[in-house]
Formats: sequence, C-alpha cells, structure tokens
Amino acid sequence: MSKCDSEVEFERSWNEMILEGNLQTHEWLGDLYKIRSKWSTAFNKEYFSMGILSTQRSESTNNVCHDISKPTSSITECFLGLEKIITNWRRNEQDEDHKCSQSEIVPVIRSSSILKQAARFYSRKLYSFFEEEFLQGVGGMSIDFVSNDSSKFLVNHTENKDQSNPWVVHFDASDCTIQCTCKKFETMGLLCCHSMRVLRQLDIVKIPEKYLMMRWSAKARKSFYSGYGCLGKGSDSGSRFIFRNHISRFAYQISTRAQGNEMAEQYMLGAMKDMAENIDLLVDGKMTNSNLISKSKSRAAPVSAFKDPQKRRPKGISNARLKGYWEKKKQKKRPVMNVTNTSDKGKDIPSPDVYFPSMPECFSEEFINRRKTREEGGSYTPYTRMMMDSFTSEFEF
Repeated sequence: MSKCDSEVEFERSWNEMILEGNLQTHEWLGDLYKIRSKWSTAFNKEYFSMGILSTQRSESTNNVCHDISKPTSSITECFLGLEKIITNWRRNEQDEDHKCSQSEIVPVIRSSSILKQAARFYSRKLYSFFEEEFLQGVGGMSIDFVSNDSSKFLVNHTENKDQSNPWVVHFDASDCTIQCTCKKFETMGLLCCHSMRVLRQLDIVKIPEKYLMMRWSAKARKSFYSGYGCLGKGSDSGSRFIFRNHISRFAYQISTRAQGNEMAEQYMLGAMKDMAENIDLLVDGKMTNSNLISKSKSRAAPVSAFKDPQKRRPKGISNARLKGYWEKKKQKKRPVMNVTNTSDKGKDIPSPDVYFPSMPECFSEEFINRRKTREEGGSYTPYTRMMMDSFTSEFEF
C-alpha cells in the first residue's frame, strides 16, 4: 500500500487484498479504510513532506533520545545531551555550507546544460538527488504516447512497458509549466524523472526558474534575508506569523552587524525612525508607495570618507609550531662576549675567558719574575727558602 502513486491504484490494490483474503467483514480493516487519508501516501501527494513518513520521524526521534538519555537520567542530563547533539548538527551544517562555497560540483555529464545549471544552483546533497532523477529519466524512462499539441505525455519504464498505470505528464508551453501524476515536486521540491524525460523529449536545455526552490540552493542561508518574496505573501494568520518572524530575524541580523560602529548605529536608529513615520503614513493612507520610493531615492545613505584599513597579521605572530612546556623550561646557552667598560679605559683587564678572580699567587707573573731574580744572586725570603727545601727533599733518591 505504501507504493501506490494514485488513489485509483490504492483502491484497486485494497479491493484485491480484501477479495483474496475474504476480509469483507473484518472490523479492524474497515476502520482502517475509513482513515486511509491519514496513513496512505497516495492521499498525501499535495503536501510538502520531503518524502519523510510519520514512522521515520518517530524512529529518528527515538534514536536521538536513546543516545542522550537513560531511564535513570535527570532532566538536566537530558537537556545537556540534547544541547550537545544540536551543537553537532549546527557544526555539520556549517561544514556543509563551507564545502558548498569552497568547492564546485562536477556533473557526471559535463556537456549537459541542465546538470550544469543544477550544479551551480543546488547544494551538494540535493544535487545528488537531482542527478539521480535526471539519469533515471533519461536512461530508464520511455514515452509511450504524445498528444498532438505536445501537452500530454505517457511515461513508462523501459523494462516494463506493459505496466497498466503509466505516469501522466502535462506540459504547458506558454508558461513552461510541467506537472506529473507522481507529485514529486509538490512533496519533495524536485522535478521527477518522468518530467526530466519529457524535458529531454522537448529539447529543453534549462530548468524553468519556478522549479528551482530557494530552500535547496547552496546560497539559501545567505539569501534568506534578501527579500520576503521567497517566503510567500498572504493575509492569513500563518503568513502574518511568517512575516513577523522574518522581519524580526532580519532586524536582529542588521543590529548585530552595526553593533560597535558608532556611525552605523546612528544611521540605523535614524533609518528606523524614518521607517516608522513612513509606515504610519502608509497605514493611514496619507502616502502612496510611489511617493515613498521617490522619497527614499532622494535621501541617500551617508558615505564615510574614511575606510577601515586592511587587516594584516600582527608582527611576531607566525604559523610556526607552538613550543611545549619542557621546551620553554629549557635554558638557553648564553654566548661568550668580551665586554669592555668605558670607565676602565686604559687599564689592562683580562677577557672573561682567561680571567680568574681567585688565581693563586704562585702562578702570577710578578711572583715568577721575583723568584727568577732571587735565583740569579739575590737572597730569598725565609718562606721561599723553606718551600724550596721542601721540594728538593721530596725528590732526593
């Protein structure tokens, strides 16, 4: 029952099941048939669901909660676990946005203009889905019937042409509108393989702009605040809520960017004051939209004559590896330098590499010269004579 593409196919499959099992009086199946619009995919083709079933949503929620909580976990532990998972989701989303902005998608068929257009528009994940549908439509689908005005096509599998339920694709050449009975664009936001086969049959080399949803674009986050037109307009309560939510987030983003710059803050406050006055005039009917546009053009935004300097890397900061703890603790060897004091100019000061502050007297030049003079004929001091006698007595044999 989950593979039925239309209500007619569902009714036929249901009747075959009832007749084969002889279940005409089965009470539970009768009650289930009454609420078929709530669980059968054939009755939910008009709603945007991205192909997610209710059971998948429940199973995904149970899988997430099973990893972050246990029967004995407190509310605080569950909240911290959920916050950690949300942080990981946002980090993965930022990584995917960075990959989409820094890398280009290479189509599997580089000469296909449709794949080139899709590669420039879609994100990496959505392009893989679109490329699969395109290849399935071009290589796995065939057209069994074409109307005289080329407005109706019957598309079927190439391997199973005897299928009694081909897909019906309607095409309007006036506004390039294409509709398929599988309702994949209405539920997923992507053109199906049957529509791709019809576009190839008509030699259409570009995807119509109306079938490129901004939410699947690689620049969806950047262009979300560019305009309200992509979100839809209306007067019902749901559209009003979307409008308030959009304007609140837009104003918060602008105020965050202007925060810290005095000129930007003053300009934003002045612009909001003028905007409030103009909105009052528009609501009261005292000003038209054309007058408001001409007034906004006459008042240009102040342009500063001074621009911020370009950002440069500060001195002393490099990409070298940071030193560890023990490398910082290791003392550096100081080089030997001959330091000369200007106050001792004219004096003979030995260099640090040969200077000993506690040199013995017997090794001094003055002591050696004095002893040499005594040996030539002079008299020795009693201490010198005693030391010489002690040395000569030790070497007697």
